[in-house]
Amino acid sequence: MHAVTVPRDAGLPLGATEFANMHAAAADLPPDILALVEGRTATHDFAKFWDMMRREKGSARPPLAEAQRAKKPPVSHPVLLTHPITGRKVLFADPGYTMTIDGMKRDESEALLDFLFAHQLQTKYQHVHRWNEGDVLVIDTIGTLHNAAADYGPHQPRLLRLCQVLLE
Repeated sequence: MHAVTVPRDAGLPLGATEFANMHAAAADLPPDILALVEGRTATHDFAKFWDMMRREKGSARPPLAEAQRAKKPPVSHPVLLTHPITGRKVLFADPGYTMTIDGMKRDESEALLDFLFAHQLQTKYQHVHRWNEGDVLVIDTIGTLHNAAADYGPHQPRLLRLCQVLLE
């Protein structure tokens, strides 16, 4: 990630990025929870993220059109994903996209997801980066959650560029 334009208020940078380490979160799962998620998949839906951004960040963006929705349909992924490069387990369920644990009763799925979301967002897994123009961070987008702090307005531009590299 490369910071090109960073919004500021009274000279202080806004729009920090909050990161959470999903390798560490997976490694720290309690044994009983690990047993519940091992081998399971979860449904992820871009529409959940889109609607959350519209609702919580005060965005004026419209609802997803049917054509947009068709391009990003819900998809299932392992809850404990094996990272294709490191071979380590990654907790691959997050509050922005994950809808349900597949094959579980709704109330059980919601309770388990509530636990997983609270678990992964503990401060011990987090790093907050306050950007300055020119900053460059290299992150593992498979094993890291990232979220922009919405503490800036539409009149305060924020431009970060992301370049993804796939190692084979």
